[in-house]
Amino acid sequence: MRAVIELRGAEGACTVVPFSNQKVTSKRKAQGVYEVRGTLGLIPLAPEGSGWGYSMGVGEKEVLAVITFSRKVMTVKLQKDGQPYELVGAVSLHCEIADAAPVVVPVF
Repeated sequence: MRAVIELRGAEGACTVVPFSNQKVTSKRKAQGVYEVRGTLGLIPLAPEGSGWGYSMGVGEKEVLAVITFSRKVMTVKLQKDGQPYELVGAVSLHCEIADAAPVVVPVF
């Protein structure tokens, strides 16, 4: 399932759009380094073929993002002018996440 994970602010708190997913978590590891768990990796931005799935907030267009995915952990490293950059606004990560388990509705 496609989802957008928004990392916000220096601590990298995450929001999963279109719904909350308790299995997706994020945390700040070091200055300008954020770790995201619970995704299956980045997916291409729509329309297909227009680059891999992340976009920076309006105030952070000059920020370079280096994103790696290894052993089910996505690491986001942000730099500006060659230095680690603390996230002020947001970065949106376009990811694949596991489908939610179906909800069983009891029959009365």
